[in-house]
Amino acid sequence: MLNEWQSNLWIVIEFIIVSVVLWFICDYFSSAYCIYNNPRGFDISHCYLLDLYEITDKSPEFVEGRTPEQMVEDKLEILERLKRRPEVEAASYSNNSYPYNGSNSSISFRYDSIWAEGLRRMVTPDFMRVFRYRGINGESPEQLAQEIEEGKIILSENFFSYENNKIKGVSKLIADSIKLSENEHLNIPFGTPIVPVRYDDYNLWSQTAVFSNSFSGPEALLWMNELCIRVREDMDKDIIENLMKDAQSQFHVGNYILSNVESFDTVREAFHLEDNNKQRNYIAGMIFLLINIFLGLLGTFWFRTQQRVQEVALRKVNGATSRSVFGRLISEGLIMLAIATPIALGIDCLLAYFELNSRYYDYLEWDRMIVCALIAAALMALMIVAGIWFPARKAMKIEPAIALKDE
Repeated sequence: MLNEWQSNLWIVIEFIIVSVVLWFICDYFSSAYCIYNNPRGFDISHCYLLDLYEITDKSPEFVEGRTPEQMVEDKLEILERLKRRPEVEAASYSNNSYPYNGSNSSISFRYDSIWAEGLRRMVTPDFMRVFRYRGINGESPEQLAQEIEEGKIILSENFFSYENNKIKGVSKLIADSIKLSENEHLNIPFGTPIVPVRYDDYNLWSQTAVFSNSFSGPEALLWMNELCIRVREDMDKDIIENLMKDAQSQFHVGNYILSNVESFDTVREAFHLEDNNKQRNYIAGMIFLLINIFLGLLGTFWFRTQQRVQEVALRKVNGATSRSVFGRLISEGLIMLAIATPIALGIDCLLAYFELNSRYYDYLEWDRMIVCALIAAALMALMIVAGIWFPARKAMKIEPAIALKDE
């Protein structure tokens, strides 16, 4: 190997490049898997999004002279009618709050000198029951709904923790020391911190503040245009058709009428349409890249081994066994891989440190770094062995006299 250091050097360089690329692919897939399978903090099973249409003065059904107070009562009446239906477990109004929602609003709080910003979720109390939010100590959605009813603001446990900044969870902070950035002198009661609620399936953003519409006055309900319900599991059958059948008779109050019902599975699918297509493209591209890497390494060692048929024959003539020759060929490839792997791992660490492949919070995690590097090395070892195994076995079957007849 030392006598052939020039050709071996190029192979080691190839190994370094291939190892870094394979690590990048492994890290991408592992990060994507971890992100997708992280707890979401909400449950959309048996949940539906309802649209209320506000009738305009061009319609013959328009009711003139409705005051803001009456319009609020109309919306609350529709909500109560939904709650009275036997198949509905919970119903709520909200603004920029339901999962898989492209509309956002934010709010910021201050603890000591630390400022943090999160998603602003203005809801009616039963919102916690609709999407089954949970407290960090196992508090039920019903308990959290009661705290919203009492006018408390509920923060996610990680509200003051983001990316690599590890700040104490909300439960460990002194609630009286957390101030609303917009009005630091306002005395805000805080409720039980909740389990972080993710923005969607592909995003780890989960800093959330949930509070009642009462903070903005009763008329805030007028622009809370998200009506969500949870249907009882044993009664979730034809609910869309049944609600729309009763839209004109049961859910037409004042100038509001139920116009559409959509499952949250459909909402989720529509919201993630572009993300899913992008993921499929990434996966297809990386599989194609893996196939090319496999064929490249396989071809390199296949050609290298075939060029050494006469060397194999010469060693056998001098008493070497097929097993020892085969072990020598395999060990040469693995030794060069062992030389290249630590160098490649150093490059991997630099890429991770500068977050050139950052998809996961706490990005420079040594356990995932090492695991992905080992997977890359194992894949390369498999390719090397495969590239040597088949031509080497063929070379072993050639009689030394035939292999050396041209010498």
